[in-house]
Amino acid sequence: MGSLSVMSAPVEDLGLFELDGNALQDGNPPPPDDWQTLYNGGLNNGGSPEVFTGVNPDAAPVTIFDGGKKDIQPIGDWSHKNGSVPDKDDITNAYAASYTDSATGDRILYFGADRFSNVGDAFMGFWFFKDEVKAEDDGSFSGDHQLGDTLVLVNFPQANNAVPLIQVVEWVGNGEFSGDGEFGCSKAANNNPQPGQCIAKNLRLIAGESGDGAICNNGGIDEACAITNEVTETSPWPYTAKSGLVGAFPFESFFEGGINLTQLIPGDGCFASFMAETRSSSSFTATLKDFVLDSFPICSTNISTAIHSGADHVTDLQDGAISAGSGIHDQATVSFSGPTGLQVLGTVTFDTYAATCNDLLDENGDPVDPLPDALANHSTAVDYTLDGTTNSVQVESNGLTSDDAGFPSDTDTDVPNPGAFAYLVRFVAAANSPVPSSAYHCEELLVNQLTPGVATEIHEGTGHSPDIQDTTQAVGISLHDLANVTGSNGLLPTGTVTFVFYDNATCDGSVLATHSNKALSGSGVLATNESDSYSTVGYLTTANTRDLSIKASYSGDTNYAPAQAPCEDLTIAKRNPSIETHVILLDQAKVEGDGNTIVGVGEPSGVVDFTVYASDNCSGTVLNTITGVSLVDVSGELIARLLSTDEEIVKTLDATSHVSYLAAYQGDNNYKAVTHGCEVVSVTLPAKTTAQ
Repeated sequence: MGSLSVMSAPVEDLGLFELDGNALQDGNPPPPDDWQTLYNGGLNNGGSPEVFTGVNPDAAPVTIFDGGKKDIQPIGDWSHKNGSVPDKDDITNAYAASYTDSATGDRILYFGADRFSNVGDAFMGFWFFKDEVKAEDDGSFSGDHQLGDTLVLVNFPQANNAVPLIQVVEWVGNGEFSGDGEFGCSKAANNNPQPGQCIAKNLRLIAGESGDGAICNNGGIDEACAITNEVTETSPWPYTAKSGLVGAFPFESFFEGGINLTQLIPGDGCFASFMAETRSSSSFTATLKDFVLDSFPICSTNISTAIHSGADHVTDLQDGAISAGSGIHDQATVSFSGPTGLQVLGTVTFDTYAATCNDLLDENGDPVDPLPDALANHSTAVDYTLDGTTNSVQVESNGLTSDDAGFPSDTDTDVPNPGAFAYLVRFVAAANSPVPSSAYHCEELLVNQLTPGVATEIHEGTGHSPDIQDTTQAVGISLHDLANVTGSNGLLPTGTVTFVFYDNATCDGSVLATHSNKALSGSGVLATNESDSYSTVGYLTTANTRDLSIKASYSGDTNYAPAQAPCEDLTIAKRNPSIETHVILLDQAKVEGDGNTIVGVGEPSGVVDFTVYASDNCSGTVLNTITGVSLVDVSGELIARLLSTDEEIVKTLDATSHVSYLAAYQGDNNYKAVTHGCEVVSVTLPAKTTAQ
């Protein structure tokens, strides 16, 4: 098979990696590396590769292709299952590494695998995918082929006269016609395709070598070669052959190779995933058997984020808490690995959710299915050229990137409601992007309800001034309570207020009345409402005063927590009547109210008690006590009048005698008791007169 005319050292002679048919580091210190060097006793961190998959074990019967899957198919048509394959096709470990040749800047890929049994032909393939390809739990594969996906076929058949073969093939998609592959490949160009021609549907042959030239160190093409172990070789990692041999590879059980990707497929040289596979034959339509799949981020995308608020571009709010009404925006730092000058196109998506990150991502960091509905979807386009230094760009949910004037911006994109809140962020690469899309990155915070202020005022009647709490008011008035609920952060409180009236001064006595669910209204951050009117008619009985208190409770809403106003109290007191007395022959008392016209209060009622003294100062000898004299209406006046049986007869002659009266109104539910001043009657009787 033909070869390419290129000016580069053979991949096995670059001093980067040993392609010698065994996995052991030779007697000299690296470089060049070998698989043992990279494996580093199981740490998979040795040597000097730019990217190393690690030595990936594939214990049977895990993950094999199910029937009829082929390399010419789209990845979406592939599927897998747990099961068995022929022992010769059972991969036990697979591995790949990427290096850069410092002399030329060429990207060099090395790959390898070992198998369970060496009895039978070895038909192996090594895929390098630009997209992130995964074997999903449901038996499907995620990811898609992209132009430039590279397949290296390595065949070591054991039949008589069979010869080794290495071929490097590029995925070009299904074009409208066969030919040189410029527009894709619908089928093979001919029965013996040459480099540059379509070799099968979707695949174009880039280079190939058969026979001894396919084997490394045998003078084949410089850009690609492969080799297997011709004798039993020690395995640096745990390995047991079907024959029972432990810790060593029997003949043709270990395979490795390398390609100069830059010389074969000029371009960005970016890949995201690696897959080793076994095949039923050397045909490009051969059935696929076993596989080992791993990430291979030669060109990678990583993303980190920070939540900012307004002009504060330093404080990262994620995993913390903010108050309702706070504006925030997200900032993502997207970092790329790849060659200097590589242009990256894509979009950073910022999707917001009323959820935690545990609600959005599973244990593997993948989105749960289904995701809850997003609150908002923000996106910012990225057009960035790797500069060879930072290789990163900052992107905000408000649409700006670090390449834009005005970055970072103070503009917030979200004002989340109280509760859990999260950003789910990802860089989504444009179609045929040289770098892959990033993994999903989630960040969360807690939005706390605000605590409003609740202030109250007690008003008389229907008026709104003055505030009469902590005062004494006359019984019979009607009153109501006014609640002012004051918020913050520009959020108007909504919800309701409930007013409870108590029969003591401390809002913990017996409930007199409850006025519930009074809806707030207002503007700005101040919302108000008031209770129904409460009448104090009948509130007092024997005591002259009685305390009354009111507690206003705010229900809260989405943004505000429930809150209560301080207890407010006032004193209800009996009204002040007046009394006057008149002595004619008998005493009478006139009682007047305070002139109010309140229904249920009005004029005084009740009785007057009279005490009659034989003195001029309502003291000393009591001549008579008359109690319970009822007030009656006499020509529109309330009079308590003594009866004739209550008269006092003055008999002392030729002298002045004194009789004094003390009238005491006993009060009622609305009026206090009051005692009139002492009234004195002086009676002077002449001496006895005898008829002449």
